[in-house]
Amino acid sequence: MTDRPTDLNISDMDIDAYVDGELDAERRFVIETLLSRRPALAARVMGDLSTRSALRMLGQDRRPVPAHLAAAAQQLAPAQKSRWRRLMPAGLMTGGLAAALALWVGGVQHTPAYVSYAVASHRIAMMRADMNSQIEAPRFDAREIAANTRIAMPQLPGDWRVTDVQLFPTDKAPALLMAVRTDEGRRMTIFAVRERTGAPERPDAVREGAQSVAYWRRGDMSYALTGDQEPGMMDETAEALART
Repeated sequence: MTDRPTDLNISDMDIDAYVDGELDAERRFVIETLLSRRPALAARVMGDLSTRSALRMLGQDRRPVPAHLAAAAQQLAPAQKSRWRRLMPAGLMTGGLAAALALWVGGVQHTPAYVSYAVASHRIAMMRADMNSQIEAPRFDAREIAANTRIAMPQLPGDWRVTDVQLFPTDKAPALLMAVRTDEGRRMTIFAVRERTGAPERPDAVREGAQSVAYWRRGDMSYALTGDQEPGMMDETAEALART
């Protein structure tokens, strides 16, 4: 990791142990407190956790990988080899599963980088919502946000209630995360950053661990809608939101 965890007496080994599920509850709390303060580090850790979940799914899939896919995967594997060796459960880096993993990594690379920030900040927002010590900030002043960050947010449906609004740093610009709750009790977040990314103009949805995220771009603004619904439902919701 390039973003080294130097505060709260936390090392890279502690972060690795957290990803591997080797820490007790007290130490996990310390790590999660650090992640709630450092979105950039949280994005990297969440990416590792998503990779581990993918590895578990691959380990349960015994179907053979077609030869042409295995050959293509060999071209992707070297650049990722050392990273996935640490995350790979013992005995799993073999033949077809290694090829499937490499192809999975290659597919993820086509998702704009800001989507990782969106997913990580969503999980942090959900964590904050469940912690009594973390105070949510539901007040949203669109003019103040636009004047200071040049971020423009879509118009929300009438049955959506804002529950939290937070600014998050990214590598290129500040981003805004807005947590919302619908009348049906669905909890989602909208992530917005003023950056001309490679996101499509119409929303595209992908699965990231336990969440789905739909991402799109409007001019110089890039957006992501994250929630627990299936990608298809999240995509439909984002389509309606993007039209506003």
